[in-house]
Amino acid sequence: MMILRKKQDGYHPQTKIQKRIHKLPTSELVSWSENALFVIGRDLTSWLKTNDKAFLTEVELGAEALYEIVQELKRRS
Repeated sequence: MMILRKKQDGYHPQTKIQKRIHKLPTSELVSWSENALFVIGRDLTSWLKTNDKAFLTEVELGAEALYEIVQELKRRS
C-alpha cells in the first residue's frame, strides 16, 4: 500500500487534521485543545460506564487531534 510506505527523502505529506490546524490562528487552536480535552474526558467516562468500544475510538481520535494541535503550537513558538 502506498499509504504505509515511507518517503525516501524524509518528506511526509500532511494529514487532513494537520492541514486544517495549520490554517487556524493560535487563539482557535487553544480553544480546539480545550475542547479536545473535554471530549477525551467525557468519552473515557462514558466508556467506563458502558464498556462500549466506540467511545475508545472517539478518545483515540481526540487524542490524535490534541497531539497535532500541540505540535503546531510548538512549531509556532
